[in-house]
Amino acid sequence: MNVIDFFDRTRIINIPSRTDRREETEAEFARNGFHIDDEKIGFFPAVTPTDQQGFPSIGARGCFMSHMQILEEAVRLNVDNILIMEDDIQFSRRIGPFGKKAIESLQGMDWDIAYLGHSCEGNSDTPGWAPVDRPIHLSHFYAVNGKSVGKLRDFLAQILQRPPGHPDGGPMHYDAALNTLIHTDKNIQAYYFTWNLGYQRPSRTDLHALSIFDRLAMLRPVMALYRRLKAEKLRRTR
Repeated sequence: MNVIDFFDRTRIINIPSRTDRREETEAEFARNGFHIDDEKIGFFPAVTPTDQQGFPSIGARGCFMSHMQILEEAVRLNVDNILIMEDDIQFSRRIGPFGKKAIESLQGMDWDIAYLGHSCEGNSDTPGWAPVDRPIHLSHFYAVNGKSVGKLRDFLAQILQRPPGHPDGGPMHYDAALNTLIHTDKNIQAYYFTWNLGYQRPSRTDLHALSIFDRLAMLRPVMALYRRLKAEKLRRTR
C-alpha cells in the first residue's frame, strides 16, 4: 500500500476555475503511480468567498473554510483518518520508499495530526516521525486521525465566532489555526515526517496579492513557463 491509499479518505482542495492547478496535480499523481478515483481520493471544490470577514485576506478565508468543510465531511462519513492536500502539491522523489516507511510507523503510533509536508528540515538521513516542537507554516499535505477530526472542526468553529485579534485566536490563516491548537491543547499529538514527502509546486497564488508579472496578461505565459521549468528542476533534486 502506498502513502496515499493508506488513508481512509484523501481530499485535494482546488478552486474550480484553477483548471491549470488541477491538471498539474493530476499529472503529479499519475507520475507517482497514485490514482484519483473521485470518491476515496478526489478533489474538493474550494470555498470562494467574496469578503474577508476579519481574515487576513479573502483567499485566507476561503482556504480556512475549505479545510473546515473537508473536516465536516469527514465527521459525517465517520472516517478512520483523512489526508488533506492543496492543489499545488509536488511529491518528493523519495515518496515511494519513504512514504511506505511513514505509514508503517504511523500505524503503531498514537497520533492526532501528521504533517507529511511541512516547513521543517529534520534529520533526513534517518527519516521518521518527530513531535511538532515549532510552528509549521504550511498546511498543503497533512493528515488528521479520525478520533481528532471532530475536535479540530470544533476548534475552527470557535475561531469563526471570535473577533480579529481575540486573545484566544480570531480569524487567521489556516496553518496558524493548526499551530494554535497544537500549542494550546497539550493532549494533541502532532508529528512531522523528517523527510519532507511533499512540497508546494511553483504556482500562481490564490491567497496573496499578485505580482506585476501575474497581473499583466502579456507576462503570464512567461511566468507559467518559468514555473513549469522550476518545478521540473525541483522534481529531480528533492
